[in-house]
Amino acid sequence: MDSFVIRVGGEAGWGIATAANLIAHIFIKLGYHVFSSKEYASQIKGGHNYHTLRISSKPLGADVDKVDMLLALDSVTVEKHTSYVVDGGMILYNDSIEIKDTKSTVTYVPLPITTIQQTLNEKNIANTVFVGAAIKSLNIEYDVLKSVMADIFNHKLQLLDILANAAHTGYDSMEKGVGIGLSAGEKSSLEFYNGNGAITKGALDAGITFHAQYPMTPVSAILHDLAKESINNKDLTVIQPEDEIAAINMALGASYAGSRAMTATSGGGFSLMVESVGLASMAELPLVIIEGQRPGPATGLPTKTEQGDLSFVLSAGQGDFPHVVIAPGNVQECYTETKRAFYLAEKYQLPVIVLVDTLLAESFSTIKLSNTLNIDFSQRFNIIDNANQYQMKNGLFMRYSEDNFLRTLPGTKNGIYTCAGDEHTNVGSITEDPTIRNGMMRHRMGKLKKIEEELPVPELYGSINADMTLVCWGSTTSAVMEVVNRLGTEGKSVNMVHMKYMCPFHTSSVHDILSKSNKILLIENNYTGQLGKLIMEKTGIHVNDTILKYDGQPFTVDELYNLIIQKW
Repeated sequence: MDSFVIRVGGEAGWGIATAANLIAHIFIKLGYHVFSSKEYASQIKGGHNYHTLRISSKPLGADVDKVDMLLALDSVTVEKHTSYVVDGGMILYNDSIEIKDTKSTVTYVPLPITTIQQTLNEKNIANTVFVGAAIKSLNIEYDVLKSVMADIFNHKLQLLDILANAAHTGYDSMEKGVGIGLSAGEKSSLEFYNGNGAITKGALDAGITFHAQYPMTPVSAILHDLAKESINNKDLTVIQPEDEIAAINMALGASYAGSRAMTATSGGGFSLMVESVGLASMAELPLVIIEGQRPGPATGLPTKTEQGDLSFVLSAGQGDFPHVVIAPGNVQECYTETKRAFYLAEKYQLPVIVLVDTLLAESFSTIKLSNTLNIDFSQRFNIIDNANQYQMKNGLFMRYSEDNFLRTLPGTKNGIYTCAGDEHTNVGSITEDPTIRNGMMRHRMGKLKKIEEELPVPELYGSINADMTLVCWGSTTSAVMEVVNRLGTEGKSVNMVHMKYMCPFHTSSVHDILSKSNKILLIENNYTGQLGKLIMEKTGIHVNDTILKYDGQPFTVDELYNLIIQKW
């Protein structure tokens, strides 16, 4: 066994997320890695929610099929999830639930929730009672839970007393168990982030000073977290405008004025932003856009996951214009690539889109935030504070010269130019001259070649001359990598390549890798194999063999392993 899985379920509003967060931080404090995903209904109130926590001595980024311990706060959780509990597993449940069909290979443990609530004269404590009982059954000392609760609720001392008392009562109601059967790692500086949190942290570390966003699942938490940050960070302005069109245009205005600006949305909101993405490229304004994918079209499945927006984001907007599209593969990369996005946007003055999805945005992982980019964000990139005579023409700054990537901010001495969405001359004056148009197109599109040279090339993971090469991108990466490792231990020859930089695309490197592959298998969370289409367009290599999933659910490691074995 390489991991231990705990699932906690109940109705929305019952503190399921709090219970999962407590359990996660208990195991992190003990030195384990944790991956935590959630599933919730697409409704305002109520509905069945559950969180799955996978605990291991090594880093994780995907779920498996089976559950070792189920914490069932209601009957729906028992009905929906008992089939996933392994033989020898345990189900802790509210003793007010009547369980009609039991599984003989599973241990059922009733918890007297109603009695405990009456004894303590508190109603909303079932979640922490379950947590207390669960850790006792896993042979974890109560003091560990007490310490974690103190860390999380240190600003709510009255609530802390209530919850600690409830958890202790749950703890006392159980017999000590035998543990999870996994060795803990060293207690180190692991941090627990989801993709949204890592993006927020990356933006802050990159020096963001302006964020405008209309809330939309799965990236609303970015707005919430940055708004909280702005209370004490007077250098940061955060605005929730009336819609996504206003959000991106506010961000562009802030960028023109000199802010490091960002906006975030999902596919539906990005649809409204498309014209302004082109404006950012034409006017050469730096902008970072976070696009959190969910199943479409229209409202689709608003709380589920999919990788369905890649083709849309690559081609959004009329005409040819440069923009960068980056698809992080895990929570750590959400942090790193958001920082890279700010750097590229400012240096080359164009929109940079960071493409994530619900799974990646909302799932938590233990990570070590590392500054692998070695970029000093305390300095500005390609901004000058005084133009010289060679950069001037008729008293105006030649902002858009074919070989110029420097810009001035409003108020800069000798830095006046016109910022326009129409085609323009090198000082920004609107023009329809064909010769100037050709020069401006070369100037803008030439940025992509320079950016490609700065971006790391894709690399093979696994044996070089493998029988099969798995190709993936985004949130599927962790599951694919774990399957590659599992197949390797079984003696199967397999490797993988994770595509992270979609535009500009490393055509030569990708062609070199895939042209030498014996068999290529494309794995995506969409209907049409959008990465496969991009590979075909750029390299001429047609990937015929695919594993595609588009039901709103991510691949689990076990599911993907079985599907790949069938393709062998």
